[in-house]
Amino acid sequence: MPGEIVKTISIETGATATLTRASPEDTDKVWSIISTSATWLLADKGLDHWSSYYTRKLVAKKIQNQEVYLLSAGDRPVATISLSSDAVDYYTPDNLNSFADPKATAVYVSSLAVDPNYQGRGIASRLMEFADQAARDRGLKYVRFDCRAEYTDLVDFYKKRGYQEVGSFTEGEGQNYLLMEKVLT
Repeated sequence: MPGEIVKTISIETGATATLTRASPEDTDKVWSIISTSATWLLADKGLDHWSSYYTRKLVAKKIQNQEVYLLSAGDRPVATISLSSDAVDYYTPDNLNSFADPKATAVYVSSLAVDPNYQGRGIASRLMEFADQAARDRGLKYVRFDCRAEYTDLVDFYKKRGYQEVGSFTEGEGQNYLLMEKVLT
């Protein structure tokens, strides 16, 4: 249920944050995290894919159609993650066939973003653990998403957490993506 605390997450010694399901009233908070992260990705990593893809309107649509979660430290929004049982609309049949069991229902992760001021505190790890647990709670075996191949630190982050590269695709000039999947046991 939107607004209800789903989980409490430790973000640093003595500090906690609350994870809630975002409601339409949270659109600006979620958008703030995504737009700040998009700016950071461009300035720090030279990656503009979020800047050109995400809009406030898209965030509002995600909140309506998916499970969008908002992590807040006090009143400050610090991270977001979106989960869906539907693959993103830009996956081609070839992309989907890269997954272990393309027809199996899975949890698809998108829009994992941590405010740059809160990075390095284990937040993204805990949000991915949350996605894994959401899949287990639903009796699902797979967690899937894509990430930029050029962002090697992020690819390594996912691989250390048991996600495997199962395919790839290119979108636009120089935008290489990896399809990632974890088979839950």
